[in-house]
Amino acid sequence: MKSIYFKFVLTYTIIIAVGFLIFGTVLNNLTENYFISQKQTQLVREAEKIATGLALWYITGFLEQDRLRFEIRFLRDYLNASILLINKNANVILNSDEQVYIDDFNLRKIRDKVFEGEIAVKKLLIGDIIKREYLVIGYPVVINNHIISGLLLITSTDEIRQTLKMYNRIIWLVTLFEVLVVLIITYALTQRIITPIKKLAQASRRIAEGDFSQKIPIPNNSDDEISELISSFNYMTEKLENLEMMRKSFISNVSHELRSPLTSIRGFVEGILDRTIPDDKRDFYLTLVKEEVIKLNNLINQLLELSRLEWGKINVNLSEFKIYSVIAEELIKFEKRIEEKEIDVSLQVDEELVVKADRDLISRVIHNLLDNAIKYNKVGGKIYIYSEVVNGKAYITIQDTGIGIPEKLQKLIWERFYKVDESRSLENGVGLGLSIVKEIIKLHKQNIWVESEEGVGSKFTFTLDLK
Repeated sequence: MKSIYFKFVLTYTIIIAVGFLIFGTVLNNLTENYFISQKQTQLVREAEKIATGLALWYITGFLEQDRLRFEIRFLRDYLNASILLINKNANVILNSDEQVYIDDFNLRKIRDKVFEGEIAVKKLLIGDIIKREYLVIGYPVVINNHIISGLLLITSTDEIRQTLKMYNRIIWLVTLFEVLVVLIITYALTQRIITPIKKLAQASRRIAEGDFSQKIPIPNNSDDEISELISSFNYMTEKLENLEMMRKSFISNVSHELRSPLTSIRGFVEGILDRTIPDDKRDFYLTLVKEEVIKLNNLINQLLELSRLEWGKINVNLSEFKIYSVIAEELIKFEKRIEEKEIDVSLQVDEELVVKADRDLISRVIHNLLDNAIKYNKVGGKIYIYSEVVNGKAYITIQDTGIGIPEKLQKLIWERFYKVDESRSLENGVGLGLSIVKEIIKLHKQNIWVESEEGVGSKFTFTLDLK
């Protein structure tokens, strides 16, 4: 399996190599064109001077053959360029370097352009056996507005090529240095990425083995994606650890809750069967057995309901209804418990407020929230129920003056099996009510949250769509 480091290095190396290859090729062509253009401009300038001098010597009668040859050879050495003079018939009158020979075809093409009064610029391959590239400049020699001959300056491009080779060597050395620097930087960057990933992999394996205590430190002064990944992993680990603790607590609680009524039921039934319980008390104990069975049935129904909600096996049948009527119906169900605890209920919900939701599921939400508000309220406490409409949504709030929830526990109350009150009794529930509420609200794609202060009370608010 190829490592991330290898993939990073290979990718960056290819990108840099291709980039510098393209850059070097373009730069080489631009540089070559620039040098040739500069050389061309220089030769044209010198050709103009030579042509002017030749014209002046011709007019003043100073143009002797020997003198001309001497001057031409001097200029050849000075300019590092061969100098030819041609006539209208494309015959070479004078050649400063007999080794440089232009074929008749190209010579006539240059002659035609020069004797038309234009400057000819051409690159030719010259040589009998080994062809070499030359830059040829043709310039007209004009006397009294008549072109009497053509001046040709011929220089090899080898000097330019040598300069370009040296330039290319420098470019490739710089490229090699850049690749080495990038490889070092890539190594440092990939190690910074790979190290926490390796730690994540190791921690994941330990978590898979049941060790939820794994925490990975976040690098100092880091706020990038890797740090975010580590933070999310630590958060996931914390949630899994809490879930595992609640699972164990749930198994312990449910085992106790099942064992206690089943033990009672078994004892009552055995007593009835072996006649330990008198016949006149049989109905009383059968009633107790019935109550225990009802409690067990409620527990199992809650577990099944939560399971169906979590797996999305409950259909949401949306309808429009008045939320006030649903709250009022649920309050009637709790009327006896409210009176027993002498709780004062303040209902301030708009009677005409119509929402769009599943009526039965929302009834369940309100039932569970009211159940908690009564259960954890103090004797003589209060419950406030009110509604608001903000930005096209209905906000329903149920607030109590009960024991409240410690701040550090407020995120945990939505988890399955979690109970703020750890007392083990079916009367106080097994910590599924708020989990069911959360799942129902999620099915409606709405939000629910809690605000609570220990010893003061709790306030639950959820949203619903308007009709």
